[in-house]
Amino acid sequence: MYRILLVDDEQNVLKALQRELQRDYAIEAFSDPHAALQRSQEARFDLVISDYKMPEMSGIEFLRQFAKLQPDAVSLMLSGQADFNALTGTINEIHIYRFLDKPWNSIELAITVAEALAHREQVLENTRLAERFRQQRHWQRAPNPDRVYQVLVVDDEPNMLSAIARDLKARGGWYDLRMAMLQQSDATLPLEQRDFQFNAVTSTSPVQALERARQINYDVVIADYLMPEMDGLRFLEAFREIQPDTTRVLLSGQADKDALVRAINGSEIYSYIGKPWREYALITTLSQAIAYHDLLRENRLLARLAVA
Repeated sequence: MYRILLVDDEQNVLKALQRELQRDYAIEAFSDPHAALQRSQEARFDLVISDYKMPEMSGIEFLRQFAKLQPDAVSLMLSGQADFNALTGTINEIHIYRFLDKPWNSIELAITVAEALAHREQVLENTRLAERFRQQRHWQRAPNPDRVYQVLVVDDEPNMLSAIARDLKARGGWYDLRMAMLQQSDATLPLEQRDFQFNAVTSTSPVQALERARQINYDVVIADYLMPEMDGLRFLEAFREIQPDTTRVLLSGQADKDALVRAINGSEIYSYIGKPWREYALITTLSQAIAYHDLLRENRLLARLAVA
């Protein structure tokens, strides 16, 4: 039976969640995030649901520490009070699977938990099979410093497209710091492969970009939130149907809380970049996303080879 950890400072919320989930899952509930972290050193969990706003520790900080203890568990954030900055933190720092509003819908909760656990199972199974393939074939990841990653950028403002294309070609003086941050995304990746090279393909039309995506594969897609033809969330959701493995990033200076919730739950974005951005933040965000998604894709490929 799957084991789920619940963390919320409100006892009535914990009891309500337990009632919803205890029939199908083994539940442990904590109103103190410190106690939950202590328990996480003793017992393994498949999924954690954490409130955002708690007096002892924020949900972001709790999930950050929990992920260090149990990186394979999938995380859900629950809150009725999360603000815009909190949501950007859950996207860019924690990479939660889904965000749930208070009060939640019972059906939505059940579906979200089931989907999250299924996603975790698939990732873990691919990792297990890929590692078996590597050991049996003495296969090692080889650096490819000449690879250029293809980034599709969609924004109705040409000056924004030019600025992003310029920054993606830049090489700043913060290489060592970026490498240290990427080590957190994928410690097995050779250093030579972490200095990613990007080729930016730009479009002012989301409709034309979707047509292009049916013919050309991309490693990353960045979309502005507000565009006259189609908003960035609808575009990213449509893009996901065409290229599900492409890393999705939302770009905006005007997105609100509701937009970010849609971005997490509907578009399943990996990162959010605010306008105006810094070159360092842009490159680091894309490099972390590529390192993470490259490993997932590689594990899936090797898993297929392992059972062929």
